[in-house]
Amino acid sequence: MSRDLPRIGRDRISSLFDRNLPPVLHIQPGATIIVETEDTRRGETRTPETTQPAYLRAMAARGWEGNPVTGPIFVEGAEPGDTLIVDINTIACDTLGFTTNWPQLLHMADWFPDPETVLMPIADGYVLFDEQIRIPVRPMIGSIGVAPRAEVFTTGPSGRYGGNLDVPEVRAGSTIMFPVYVPGALLSLGDCHAIQNDGETRAVEMRAEVTITVRLLKGRLPGMSWPRIETADSIVTVGADRPLENALVIAVREMVLWVEALTGWSKAKCLNLIGLVADLRPGQAIPGITIPFTMRCIMPKRYLEGYL
Repeated sequence: MSRDLPRIGRDRISSLFDRNLPPVLHIQPGATIIVETEDTRRGETRTPETTQPAYLRAMAARGWEGNPVTGPIFVEGAEPGDTLIVDINTIACDTLGFTTNWPQLLHMADWFPDPETVLMPIADGYVLFDEQIRIPVRPMIGSIGVAPRAEVFTTGPSGRYGGNLDVPEVRAGSTIMFPVYVPGALLSLGDCHAIQNDGETRAVEMRAEVTITVRLLKGRLPGMSWPRIETADSIVTVGADRPLENALVIAVREMVLWVEALTGWSKAKCLNLIGLVADLRPGQAIPGITIPFTMRCIMPKRYLEGYL
């Protein structure tokens, strides 16, 4: 029963991916746990009074620490050079979400001079956009990663360790893989969205309850140096950089290395197939912010039958 699983409350949060943070939970490889996540504003804007422009300006003036992530989680036996494998079993949505607009985002201050936050109920598998429009939820984890080797990153950017990826494929039924850089890996996750489009021009931010199973592969997957994702029908690589085309190049190169390792083909043959059948889509690509953009390369599994 899920109530018997180890649980981490949404009060055990930080805004860093940092090897020096004390773990909030130690687990053995193969453990299944429940992780409660907080919304990107730490629950601060969940009432009409806290969504007014004056309140939002005051909140922005205090500065953004980054997305709160629950953790870190210490995985026993994980060592630098290993691969951490996270199976996302379920993502249960909260009953309330919000979407937001800041004047500097998307360079639309001429249209939207005031910050805006719109509260949206979530019920019966739908975001209630208004009285007529109901949008099916597609819950995902926006920020997930492990501690980097030496650097300390806030949860705003992303990189080889994961971070604020904003990749819709990080959803229930998917598996995400990370290079391990420090003992215990120190996994953290949060910033869940009820729905998000490619590029994250909008997302419905929410609290969530996430059930994951954490596995450990001793050693590194061949060619792997960035997070990888496997869904029911695709394998997905992720790159993060600025400008956006740099992130695209990383994602494609990582997919070439993955397909090469699976098939034994030449890099040229791998790239030809990827270029013909894989999709390149943005994850986080919002103009007006300074964090790295993310791109993913989505390769359908049907072209790799017999190799997976």
